[in-house]
Amino acid sequence: MKVIKEHSNFRNGWDLLILILILISCGLIPFQIAFRHTPYRLGTEIIYFIDLFFLIDILLNFFTSYRHQGVEVTEKHRTVRRYLKTVFIVDLVANFPLDVFFLLFDDIQIYSISLILILRVFRLLRIVRLIVIFRRWQDLSWTNSGYLRIIKFFATIMLIIHWIACAWFLVPFVENFPENSWVVISGIMDADPVTQYVRSLYWAIVTMTTVGYGDITPHRNIEYVFTIVVMLIGASTYAFIIGNIASLISNLDSARAGFFNKIDAINQYLRSRQVPQNLNEQVRNYYEYLWAQHRGVKEDTLFDDLPMQFRLEILRNLTRDLLDSVLLFQHCSPALRNALLSALKPQTYAPDVYIARQGELGKEIYFLSRGKAEITSDTGKKKHGYLESGDYFGDLSLLLGEKRTASVKALSYCEIFILNRSDFNRIKNEYPEFKDILTKTSAQKAEKISTLIMDGITL
Repeated sequence: MKVIKEHSNFRNGWDLLILILILISCGLIPFQIAFRHTPYRLGTEIIYFIDLFFLIDILLNFFTSYRHQGVEVTEKHRTVRRYLKTVFIVDLVANFPLDVFFLLFDDIQIYSISLILILRVFRLLRIVRLIVIFRRWQDLSWTNSGYLRIIKFFATIMLIIHWIACAWFLVPFVENFPENSWVVISGIMDADPVTQYVRSLYWAIVTMTTVGYGDITPHRNIEYVFTIVVMLIGASTYAFIIGNIASLISNLDSARAGFFNKIDAINQYLRSRQVPQNLNEQVRNYYEYLWAQHRGVKEDTLFDDLPMQFRLEILRNLTRDLLDSVLLFQHCSPALRNALLSALKPQTYAPDVYIARQGELGKEIYFLSRGKAEITSDTGKKKHGYLESGDYFGDLSLLLGEKRTASVKALSYCEIFILNRSDFNRIKNEYPEFKDILTKTSAQKAEKISTLIMDGITL
């Protein structure tokens, strides 16, 4: 059998199925013990059907890879040895069908509860597998660990409440429902199991949340002791819930909160300096666009600590639209394209902001990845055309060393990648074919360039 990648789609799907079955079995078994007391055919069939999946899961765990210090281990002997040393014993005990040996002796009871049901309690150890699954999912790059922590937290709390509800009803049952027990006083001794469970669940939630309406109360010493324990658990859990939920919710969007706190601080500063309101609004709109498109991250420095191979692979994915639409990149060799990608600096321009101005000496080449810009001269009085996604400009003034005779103004939010003069000269010296490629691509966009040249425009 081949090793299964721990983060493969199959493994994730299988883990999701196992997680659901864990919740079902950890809910069904205590319910059967507390409210059914004897095994019945449908419940037994469900339990053994679930057992089949867990036995398969044990087999798959022997062949599932794992990560060690950031490296995925796929050697079979190492995956087997690690599983045997970690949770194999727990999984084996939790899934060993010990109750099968007593199916022919279903009349054996302890405190009026079938021994078969009591032996099924070992299956509750499957909760350990639940922890393993969530821990594995938290390492996935596409998951949000904060959301997973909330889901794991609520699943654990609901299971605890369910178990407490079952135990609350089981306490008077094992004593044959004394007359002063809460079950008899509430008049549900002969009620159906669903009614008995709902009342028990109601008491557990009311007690753990410290609400305490007083309609269901303890009347015997053992019930008082049990209630004290539950109240202590509930008080601790309540404080834990409030603290963790507040922490989790704040951490889920801490980046957004921090970014918009920065925006508010900038707005307050601009207002204090009596900057015009419309300019203040433009600044805020610009930052909101940066958040919507880039989550407030500076892409030019975000990956500086990664090896060059990773950086180039990420850049190829981030700029794939640019690579597909710009002619220059289509004619580059892989090595030249990588050199250009590593040198490009991303910049975002807001509407009505000048990307390049008339009279400036050309020091950069601009690659328009997204958006639309306008070519104007004489401070916007005369229009010479438009630039759209896939166009680039600035190469003529850079190559000729001349000043620009027109300006380029953003008409919408424009995503620009900039190649500065120093990087241009370095790449031109390292890759002599770069200048020929520029000449070739300029000829291919001759129609737009010829119109500009006829108008005396150099960008």
